[in-house]
Amino acid sequence: MEDNVKLSKTVLNIPGTKPNIQNGQLLLSSGIPSLDELTGGGFPVGSVVFIEEDEQCTYAKILLKYFLAEGVVSGHSTFIASQDTSTNSIMQELPDVMSFDPEPDLDKIGNDMEMKIAFRYRNLSTSEKPKELQIGHFYDLTRFMPRNTIESSDVTYWSKRNDTYGPDTFSNSDYHCLLEDIKNKIQSGHFSVTDKVQQRSILRVGLHALGSPMWFDESFTELTINQHRDLNMFMFCLRALMRSAFAVAVVTVPSHLIRKNVIDRCIYSSDLAIKLQSFTGTELENNSVLADYHGYFQLTKLAAINSFISKHPGSVEYVYKLRRKKFCIEKLHLPPGFDESANKSLPSAGCGSNTKHLLEF
Repeated sequence: MEDNVKLSKTVLNIPGTKPNIQNGQLLLSSGIPSLDELTGGGFPVGSVVFIEEDEQCTYAKILLKYFLAEGVVSGHSTFIASQDTSTNSIMQELPDVMSFDPEPDLDKIGNDMEMKIAFRYRNLSTSEKPKELQIGHFYDLTRFMPRNTIESSDVTYWSKRNDTYGPDTFSNSDYHCLLEDIKNKIQSGHFSVTDKVQQRSILRVGLHALGSPMWFDESFTELTINQHRDLNMFMFCLRALMRSAFAVAVVTVPSHLIRKNVIDRCIYSSDLAIKLQSFTGTELENNSVLADYHGYFQLTKLAAINSFISKHPGSVEYVYKLRRKKFCIEKLHLPPGFDESANKSLPSAGCGSNTKHLLEF
């Protein structure tokens, strides 16, 4: 009993984390305050976050950089892997931390202040700095994090092995080697829940473009479906590893290149699933109603750890936009009036359609 009490006190003192008051689950920041608010305070420790990349593979990488940058600033350990992009280049392009929001939404603040009718609120200044975050920081995408800050942190760069072959469980041995290296990092860094240490820390695992064609074994001659089967098995094993450690994994996958049934199984094996649907190259790119945004942000699955109730993101639609210095996630608010052409081109946000039946009134 005394050991459990000591362990709970140690967990609560982990830098860059906070407990969820509803279920006692330990949370860490994604690096994006709006995403933390949307997911109930942050990513649960011991979870796997699955991100379906946009077709341009631009915005998903930004989310991953935020996640890794927050780990460096919070003093967490980092494990990064990719076969599409140099892992070193990803770390060198992490956004620099700021002490306050680099681009506050002044229009939204002004509208909120106009809605307050109480006399004591009229004299409040709209230029006040936002409240301090419980966990997480603000970042500036126009500035890169200093190299000495990254080099002083615990970062593990994964590289492909050329002379190692795993068991027959995976058709491509790279998946087996990646799992083994993550497991070795958990053991060597004492991130396992069974390890007894004086000061706990968190391991952040970032896997970029997992399951892309670069993960296909050229020497393998069977069908591509077996290569995608490796992705499903890898996600299942990765979730088991995260559950046994003080760690969080963020995995980006080019879902537009993979079969839907494979993606559905990956979502089932993850704890939190996000889909980014970019407007670039689609008919929505020139839509006047969506001109201020860059794509749809779909939260397809929410984590329900330490809870008997399964959570659902709800029917509210979210959009994202990349501003000059930050990445924003907002609710889709339609203007009070727009022309019929915009109404026809805008997809329905609900279950109904735009055409009315004769009995409707």
